[in-house]
Amino acid sequence: MKNLIIGGIGVLTSILFFGFTLISASIYSLYLSHPAGDGWDSNLGVFGTALFNIGTIPLLISTVFFIIGIRYVYKGIKE
Repeated sequence: MKNLIIGGIGVLTSILFFGFTLISASIYSLYLSHPAGDGWDSNLGVFGTALFNIGTIPLLISTVFFIIGIRYVYKGIKE
């Protein structure tokens, strides 16, 4: 039972962290597309540039939390 709770918390944390990262990138992309903004890379697009500027570390942390959470949920169901 404890593994299910820990896994659920890990998955929910991952989802929230991923969502907050995407929301902050979307808000920042508005400032990049503004004429007085820093500009954006044409290869990545406005949103991709904003996501790159915010950083890929939050996305990696979210992925790690999700994988660990799924492992705990699987372990809890198996028991």
